[in-house]
This record gives sequence, structure tokens and C-alpha cells, in this order.
Amino acid sequence: MALLGNLFGQLFGDSASESEARGDQFAAVNNWRRAHDEYERALQKSARGTISYRRIAAKLDESRVQSFDSLLEDIHSRIDVREYTYAAEQIEWARAVAGSEEQLERLHECEGRLRSSRRDPARGGAPTPAARLDITARDAPARTPPDAVADNAPAPDAARAAAPAELAPGSVEQQFRRLIGGWPAAVREARAALGTRYQEAALALAEGEPERSVEILQEMLGGDLDATDVEFDLGAALDAAERPQEAIDLYARCIDREPEDWRAWYELAQLLWRRGRSEDCLQCLRQGLEHNPSSGHLMAEWGACLSKLGRPRQALEKLYQALQLAEFDDVGLYHTIANLQRETNDFDKARRAYRKALELDPNSAGTMLDYAEMLLDQGEAQAAQAILETLFRTARKPRDQRSYHAYASYLASRAHMALGEREMALLAASRAIEDNDLDWLEPTLEEQRKAVLSV
Repeated sequence: MALLGNLFGQLFGDSASESEARGDQFAAVNNWRRAHDEYERALQKSARGTISYRRIAAKLDESRVQSFDSLLEDIHSRIDVREYTYAAEQIEWARAVAGSEEQLERLHECEGRLRSSRRDPARGGAPTPAARLDITARDAPARTPPDAVADNAPAPDAARAAAPAELAPGSVEQQFRRLIGGWPAAVREARAALGTRYQEAALALAEGEPERSVEILQEMLGGDLDATDVEFDLGAALDAAERPQEAIDLYARCIDREPEDWRAWYELAQLLWRRGRSEDCLQCLRQGLEHNPSSGHLMAEWGACLSKLGRPRQALEKLYQALQLAEFDDVGLYHTIANLQRETNDFDKARRAYRKALELDPNSAGTMLDYAEMLLDQGEAQAAQAILETLFRTARKPRDQRSYHAYASYLASRAHMALGEREMALLAASRAIEDNDLDWLEPTLEEQRKAVLSV
């Protein structure tokens, strides 16, 4: 009944059983924090002394223990220890669910380790890449719809933030801020501070006018301006204007001037890849890592390229190495690793990577879709259905995510069929066809509908 919802709950508010069911769904995907919240809500709605009250109380206790253990594992993991703010929030939640002296002692030890590993403030974080890591489901061997990868994709820079499109009316600054609205605040302000001309260049490239963008950026660099980011954006504009050799020469000059800046190597490698020079791209990444051995971005990009070349095992080796490097903490990497493990038929490792990705980003629709599909392929229809029900509850803007909903409904139809629920399978298949706006997915959805009708 996940697709239709609970009519009684819609009219009169969620019941204890509905909250308990949601808790079970979150527990099924190891999202113990959300499961704990739902069980606690269910317990508050249950009458003391009843069988259901005792059952929910037992689930609440279990979720509290599991939450604590998973939180400590999260904090101790090599990626989260380097992200102090995130780990500190996890510690506060762990303190709230700790239920014994032994757990409090373990938490105290964890806090000590966290403080000792905190970054030196003088170093600061890694510089913002001029073009963020390209390891989303679009380029990895993902099974989700190609358009349905935004929640795993890091934000690109202003000069390449949007495909050619007509931007909403407003002042240059207003349009520019809309263009970079999804970036971290510090990055947005730093780019906005480059002035109106820079904003005009970024908007020109976004609107499909690369030559105009090149002209403005070259004019800016001709003045008294110390802005490496502007050089990288100029390189992207030159490439978009079909002047790749000029872009290559520009990146080469940046490398000669400062070979320890990983961003120039990264930009050059991406340009070489786009131009079909895959081996030159890999060689560029190797050389870049010789000068920047701690660059997780270069290592992860190497892994991404190997993945796109059909070398999943080599790609995994590089991606795992990237996670161990000091400056790299891309959460979406776990989703990519899971997809690669799935491609190599190591389903246990894929399962762990999907769960890790969902622990770090519980609302990632792309991750939920890929994980649910893997579970269906493994014959675990009930577990897949629990994930899909979570997706339908959390994806609140179907018009903005039609491809997510179409593919999720398709997977839901498969799950219902596997569980012998023909009517629900037909409803889900019909809804998938109704929501779909992707030509490539249409034959698959029609085939699923016919399969349901043939039963």
C-alpha cells in the first residue's frame, strides 16, 4: 500500500502502527537514527500494558543500541574523523541515546580521538575544485536513470554551472546567485566578490555564449587580478568555444607556475578526457599525483576514469585510496563504490557501501534506487520494498524528480510481483508509465506492464 498511502492516517493523523511501520522501514536499511525517532513516536501513541506497547518498546531499545554503535562507527571511520563539525553532531546524538556507563565511556574515548585528529586550523580545508569530482552515477556504472543523479553530484563552478538555457529575469547579480545557489556559502561569497564582470562571464557561458565569456575573462585577467579560479573558468570557456588547445596551453602554464596546485592537473585531465584522449588523461593524473601525493580529488578522478574505461577493479583500488587521503571527503563516493562492487559481483561489499552512503545521506534517492534494484536482483523483494517506501515518503517534489519516481515505481512493480501482489504491481507499473519523461526508459516500463498483465 506504499504507493497509495494510508487513508486513515491521511485523514486522522498517523497511528502507532503507522509510525512503527516507518520505523521498521528505516531499520531495514540500517538508518537507526530515523528508526529510533519513529519507534519513539509510536510508543507515545500506544497504551501502556498492551502487547503492542511492549513490542514497540523492545524495538526502541534495540534501535537505541544500534544507533549508538553505528554512530560510533561513523565517527571513527576515516572519512568522518576529518569532518569535525559532522562528527561533533554525531557525538551529540550518540550522547542522547547512550544508555549505560559502558557506552558513555566508549563515547568519551571517541571524543578524545576526535580532538586529537582535528585539522590544524592554519591549514584549513581543501581548496574548492574548479570543476568538482566527476564520479556521479552518470559516469559510474549506475543503474539509476541518467538524469536522476543530482543528489550525488557535487556543485560545479559558476562558469560551468548550467547547460545552455534561458535564465530567469533579474539583475546580473540576482541571476548569478540563482546560478550558484546550491554551493557552500563561503564559495558563493568568494565568487560573488569577483565582481559584476565575472558574474556576466559565468552567465554568458551558462546561456551558451562561450566566446563572450572568454572575452570577459581574458579582459579580467589582463588587469591587476590575482584569481586562479578565473584562469580555470577561462579554460572551461575556451573548451566550450571549441578552442581546446588554447585551454590546454593555459592549464600547462598554471602547472608550470605552481605544480603543487592539484586543481590545474585536475582541470587538464578532465579536458583531455572530454577530448577523447583517455590515456593522456590518465598520464596527467599520474604526474599530478607525483606533485600532489595527498590529493584525493586526483586519485578519485583517476578511479572515475578507470571506471568509465571498463576497469572496475582498478577503479575500486583508486577510489579506496582516495578515501584515505587527507584532503578528500566526498560522501557521494560511497555510492560509486557500491555500484562498482555490484558490477564485480561482490554484493556484500556493495551492500555495505550502499548502507554507508545512506547513513551519510539518508535522503539520497539515487542511492536508494540502486540499492533497491540490487536487492531485487538478489531476490530480496521485501527489503527492496522497504527502501522504496522510504523513498516515496521522503521524495516530496515529484514534479521536480519525475525520473526518480518513474524508476522507483518500476522497481516497486517488480517488488510487488515478486511478493505475489499483482494488483499493486499493475498500479505501480501504470504509475511509472504516467510519471516517465525519459525515452530510453519507456520500453522497459511497457515490458514490465505486459509482464504483470500476463500473470
